[in-house]
Amino acid sequence: MAGRNRATVRDVAEAAGVSAQTVSRVVNQSGYVSADARRRVLDAVARLGYSPNVLGRSLRSTRSPMVGLAVSDIGNPFYARLHRALETPLRAAGLSVLLLNCDDDAGLEAAQLELLASYRPTGLVLSPATGTRFSARQAGVFDNVVLVSRTVPGIDVPTVVTNEQEAFAQAAEELYSAGHRRIVAVMGPEGVSTTRLREAGLHEATGRHPDRHALVRYTEGTSAAARAALREVLTTESGVTAVLGFNVPVTEGILVAVREAGLTVPGDLSVVGFTDAGWMAAAHPSVTAVAQPVEEMGRLAGDLIVRMAAGDRPARNPHLVVPGSLVRRESVTPPRKEQR
Repeated sequence: MAGRNRATVRDVAEAAGVSAQTVSRVVNQSGYVSADARRRVLDAVARLGYSPNVLGRSLRSTRSPMVGLAVSDIGNPFYARLHRALETPLRAAGLSVLLLNCDDDAGLEAAQLELLASYRPTGLVLSPATGTRFSARQAGVFDNVVLVSRTVPGIDVPTVVTNEQEAFAQAAEELYSAGHRRIVAVMGPEGVSTTRLREAGLHEATGRHPDRHALVRYTEGTSAAARAALREVLTTESGVTAVLGFNVPVTEGILVAVREAGLTVPGDLSVVGFTDAGWMAAAHPSVTAVAQPVEEMGRLAGDLIVRMAAGDRPARNPHLVVPGSLVRRESVTPPRKEQR
């Protein structure tokens, strides 16, 4: 590829060991492609920085009345709530939402955004995948972009986030104040902005208590990964009396692992989740959690897209921080006397 400014379909096909037609099918999401071939093509697309001609076309043509919402994991209830909240201001402005699930995969995210660009949407609301390759060039292609929940270094666009560090510190403090001295935080993927900030909050709270200790376990942020991580902790670590969950799926996995270990909440382990969910109030015992204002975040993101599409752009891109709050329920109690 020496001397070329950009990768071609042929380059991607050669790198992936497939035909150019297969590359076209994957990029355009048309026709059958085996899972293995699709994965190899997406990996080659990300590695070579390939982009179809749509990314180089003039943006002067009319935009479609559609806004893309690209999320890292549609299995996380956070994003279903975000989707619904985003629709309200966009519908009022005559815009619709196209939901794109990226499975927290940077290669799939790149392909999904290429597809979205071909529709010339009015804007993009993005919660980036782990290891995202979203660039300033792509932000320019979509013109009106808002990042939600997660941020990307070097991308200067409006953002809407929660006070991740402060809220996670509050969750950890809830456990320390109850008397827990050794806790474990089952986190999301290492390096993601939300993981970094929540871990900083954990260490901030721990630093206020010299006799306290926090273990950290990074996971993919799924229920299955959290279940496996906590099972490992319960097998190899002693003295852990409380657990912090990174998100709703992680909290689910924590509760499953506790039950499978023959333990109880909060008798053996206290639990605090991050991002409240309806089932947490209905669970027995009910689960203490940090409530993220997801509906407010979605509304703000939608309002920003509508304003920018109308030509109302602020001099500086806003970084909106919407505070979360701790909802106390039944899953946190002091450790038993013999555990202290």
